[in-house]
Amino acid sequence: MRVLWQPNGGDQFPPRTSITVRQATDLSQEDTNAALVFAIRKLCEALECKVTIRSAQDYDDALDVVYSFHGWTFEEIAACFAMIRTGKLGENFYERFKAPQLNACMREYANMRARHHLRNQAKYMDGIHEEAPATMRTAHQMSHIADLLQLPAPEPKRTILWADGERQQSEQAAAYQAQGQAQEQAAHTRPGGEEGRPVVLQGGAL
Repeated sequence: MRVLWQPNGGDQFPPRTSITVRQATDLSQEDTNAALVFAIRKLCEALECKVTIRSAQDYDDALDVVYSFHGWTFEEIAACFAMIRTGKLGENFYERFKAPQLNACMREYANMRARHHLRNQAKYMDGIHEEAPATMRTAHQMSHIADLLQLPAPEPKRTILWADGERQQSEQAAAYQAQGQAQEQAAHTRPGGEEGRPVVLQGGAL
């Protein structure tokens, strides 16, 4: 646990070599509390905020925040506290640093660490893409897998505009068909008589 107040060599995302907070509490709850309280106090002294962690209740709240990240190692806690102290985490505390601000900084560090691990894994994706989770594969790799499995191409998504286009096409086709039938019927029927019979004009009409 001495790693909490020892320099971490500038490594923002150290390897997970030490025990986690949960494992430390299983060994000794009292020693773990003492180490964490000491680290929190040193952090607050370095920040020099006017409203900060001072009372016993404040330290209890801060410990609750740290214990909510019980899967972290002590190197990771030390790296997170070092980034808070140097201004790399937390934009502006406005002279206030208590449990809520500590929680926000630790969550921000967790997100940064996750992105860092994803970038490192992406460097080796081309060689081990068959073992990587599907959510981490690139679109090119997924299309290559689809070609190997001979999967059918995905159908385009049918939207409201798509349905309107199909309806307009069907209406136009019906209109063209009706017009063609009318023209065909007009061609077979001569004007002036029934069923194509010519009209015979009588002499009196002349």
